[in-house]
Amino acid sequence: MTARFWLYHAFWVGVDWLYPPVCGGCGKSGIRWCQSCQDQVIKFQDKICPLCGSVEPHGVLCSDCQHNPLPYQACRSWGQYGGPLREALHRLKYRNEIGLAEALSNHLIELYSRSGWKIDMITAVPLGLKRRAQRGYNQSSLLALPLALAINVPFKPKIIDRARETASQVGLSASMRQDNVRGAFVARQSLVKVKVILIIDDIKTTGATLNSCAQALLDGGARQVYCLTLAKSMLKDDIQIESQANHL
Repeated sequence: MTARFWLYHAFWVGVDWLYPPVCGGCGKSGIRWCQSCQDQVIKFQDKICPLCGSVEPHGVLCSDCQHNPLPYQACRSWGQYGGPLREALHRLKYRNEIGLAEALSNHLIELYSRSGWKIDMITAVPLGLKRRAQRGYNQSSLLALPLALAINVPFKPKIIDRARETASQVGLSASMRQDNVRGAFVARQSLVKVKVILIIDDIKTTGATLNSCAQALLDGGARQVYCLTLAKSMLKDDIQIESQANHL
C-alpha cells in the first residue's frame, strides 16, 4: 500500500468520525461495510472460466468463450450479485452513499493482488453525460481510484470516451444490451497506445459494456486489456431487479 492510499483512507475515516456511517448491506451503525455482510457474499473461487470469470466446474474455458472470443485477456469479479452486496451497490449507485466505494474497493485490491496481472494504468467504464449529470459521480471511478492508489499505477478516467450517448442498460435484455453499446466507446489513442490497461466496473451483468470498452481500447492501440468488477450477476432476473432499483 502506498502513502497516498493511506491518506485517502484516512480522509474517509475522518468523514466517518464526523458523520457516523451505517453498513451498506444491513444498516448496522458505525461502519460502512460490516464483516457479517462480507461473510454472506458468495465469492468466486478457482472453478471459473479463465477468460470471462464465469463459474465453470472444470476450471477450463467455458463454451461461450470458446464460441465467442472476448476482446480482453481476462475478467474477474469478487462476488455474486445478491443479498448485502446488491443492497450496498444500490446504495452506492442510487442513494449517493459514495463512502461505500472506498470500503468496497478493498475487495478489488484483494482480487487484483491474487491475479498476477501486470498493468500500466487503470480506467473505469464511463457514464453517459445525462446519467453523470443526474448522479453527480461515476461509481466505477470511485471504486477504481483506491485500487490505483494502493498498487501505485496511474488512474486515467478519461481515456475512454462515449462516441455516442446510449440508453441506460438497466432493464434491457442481453441482446439489447449488446446492440445498445456496440461501437459506443472510443479510446484516446495517444494515451492508450501499447499500454496494458485494467477496466473497473461495479457489476458485470451480460458483459456487453466491458466488451465494448475493451474493444475500443484495443482499436485505439492498447496492447492488452483486463477487467475487474466488484459483482457479477448470476440470475436472469437481475436485469429486472436493477430496473426496479433504478426507479426507487
